[in-house]
Amino acid sequence: MFIHSQESEPLVSVVIACYNYGVYLEEAIDSCLASTIQNIEIIVVDDGSTDPYTVELFRTMKKPKTKVIRQENKGIPAALNRGIREARGKYIFRLDADDRIHHTLLEKGALVLDTRPHVGFVTCYLQAFDQENWTWILPPFSLAQLLRDNIVVGNSMFRRAAWEGSGGFDEQGKGYEDWDFWIQLTSLGWGGFCIPELLFFYRRHGETESVRQFPRQNELREHLRRKHHRAYSMLDAGQLEYSMRQSSAISANWNIQSDNYMVTKPADDKIKIMIIMPWLIIGGAETFFLDLLEAMPRDQYHITLVTTIREESPLYQRYDQCTDEIFLLPSICELPEQMEAIIHYLIETRGIQILHNNNSEVGYNILPGLKARFPHLKTIALLHAYVPELPWDHVRHSVQFDPWIDCYNVCRQSMKDTLTSLFHINPEKICLLPNGINTNLYRPGTAEEYAILKQGFNIPLDKKVVSYIARLNIDKDPLKFISIAKQMIAADSADRYRFLIVGEGPLKQQVIEAIGSLSSKIIVLGARGDVHQILKFTDVMASTSPSEGLPISGLEAMAAGVPVIAFAVRGWMDLIHQHHDGVLIGRSEAEELDYAQQLMYLLDHSEWRERMSAAARQKIETYYGREAFLNRYQALYRLLVSGIIPH
Repeated sequence: MFIHSQESEPLVSVVIACYNYGVYLEEAIDSCLASTIQNIEIIVVDDGSTDPYTVELFRTMKKPKTKVIRQENKGIPAALNRGIREARGKYIFRLDADDRIHHTLLEKGALVLDTRPHVGFVTCYLQAFDQENWTWILPPFSLAQLLRDNIVVGNSMFRRAAWEGSGGFDEQGKGYEDWDFWIQLTSLGWGGFCIPELLFFYRRHGETESVRQFPRQNELREHLRRKHHRAYSMLDAGQLEYSMRQSSAISANWNIQSDNYMVTKPADDKIKIMIIMPWLIIGGAETFFLDLLEAMPRDQYHITLVTTIREESPLYQRYDQCTDEIFLLPSICELPEQMEAIIHYLIETRGIQILHNNNSEVGYNILPGLKARFPHLKTIALLHAYVPELPWDHVRHSVQFDPWIDCYNVCRQSMKDTLTSLFHINPEKICLLPNGINTNLYRPGTAEEYAILKQGFNIPLDKKVVSYIARLNIDKDPLKFISIAKQMIAADSADRYRFLIVGEGPLKQQVIEAIGSLSSKIIVLGARGDVHQILKFTDVMASTSPSEGLPISGLEAMAAGVPVIAFAVRGWMDLIHQHHDGVLIGRSEAEELDYAQQLMYLLDHSEWRERMSAAARQKIETYYGREAFLNRYQALYRLLVSGIIPH
């Protein structure tokens, strides 16, 4: 099903110049046909191919929305111009016959051009594939930088009007036709824009045109300098430095016309959910949703994931494998009202039924407007922890929007008690759903794995390992963990312990400075994708958080048979049974000394530690398994869609 639009007027025309690349062509076309917007046309220009496979393909190929034009061999610029002349789209995407695009690229590019009238072309990050595997991370666009180096992917989207005004691709050029074209557009006053996402896939194989041109790069650069001498003379005179920032002139009327986008709408029998998150960093909340989405059946759910804070997204690729579409809103816009407009557009075009907010301030602030426009939209507030000592707390912020929240989703009883007793939230609106863990992935290691993995991390077999697994942020207090580790090292004349810090965050530099000369004993590993392996040779997991939700890192450690030591605070008290499957340390002025002493005792008494290990694994298998976790959330979504508010 599609959102209605005038199919006679495609929004985007994809133009592909093909010379003897038939073996790859269908893959390129299919990547376009899989786009989230479908009011597109694909124009393939056969530039006099002679390869038998390609010739036969053009004779027999039948693809939807695809038109083939044949001409004698005239080169890429001439073939592109020919295709664009016959294109009907407002926007043109130039695609090489051996490459591919991400299914959201055309829609995101069109959104940028629709809302930025002064931007003439849109590019993105590039991922190489086939014989090579590397990424090209482009800087924000600037004319000055473009003149120094080509910072625009050759396969990018541009306005047809910009192409017409520029005279098109130079058919008499000597090479670098795409770089020359971008310079020409900017010389005419058009701005450029880079979407900071890996949305274009560049096939590296054999001797491509870019490889053939490499030995002539000095000659080609000099040709561009002569051709665009006015722009280069201004650059040399230092008159272009003002343009070092990405073009971001946004239309005063940020009004996205949904009718202009023929979006592939999910099947009626799918439950359509939008998840709003601040970012895709490596943290407990983000891992929670990743675990959930990886387990949810794709044939029953359509998931649109939206983020609202500009931040590196180390989990992007994993989310992209299990989510129908990801929109990192700061990649496209900056202001909350602009993000709100895009969210409205996404809800309308996808037929979203449930909005699940995970600690996004923007997501809460737009609730009144969303519920007014989409009264049947069901809203869930996912709350992990109440941290009253912090100046900004998600619980205090969320309850201000209680009239527009249908369901509060909490993972522990104490959180529900806080909402009802302190904030007077109706208990009928609170759904208690514990988190869950994949106990097949997170499991105790064998003796052989213990030895091999430990050696792989250059840790002597006779050393006991304490792992701290958390984001390096103030609400996890990693500096207190380092202080405790230092006390243990000072008291340990036999050098029995090693401490691993797994995570990234704003306090990383302070953490490194605090460790100082002890970096061989307190080892910073950074963000890792192999935590399940690290836990196989971890003896105890340590937490110094002043508050928690139902900590994912704790569930993972206990599933791996690793006892946890933590402060007796919310979250940990809900999970750990004191001295049965973990150790809780009371908060006091002497807490660091108490923590260090009890941790050393636990490390030095293997029988006690092994009993805790077995009890921890048993608890996770009984109460926090992944299947039960998935069933709970699927039941929640089904009830909400049916009109029942679960409790």
